[in-house]
Amino acid sequence: MESKLSCGVSIHEEMLEDKKVFVAECLELGISDFGESVDEALSNLRGAINLVLEEAPEKAKVLEKQEPVLITRLFL
Repeated sequence: MESKLSCGVSIHEEMLEDKKVFVAECLELGISDFGESVDEALSNLRGAINLVLEEAPEKAKVLEKQEPVLITRLFL
């Protein structure tokens, strides 16, 4: 069965104790997690979101929207 929940995700690189990691953030819930690769960061974020939804299932309403999210870079 296909999930009806989705979220916009922002991914960026950071240094953590002299090691490059990828940080993935769920824009709608303000939850983030990291990993040594983009795939690992996304997997860890999925796990973090699932934990939040187990503890606070009402937050799933925010993730029911299927509207696209625009992410861009603004140069100043």
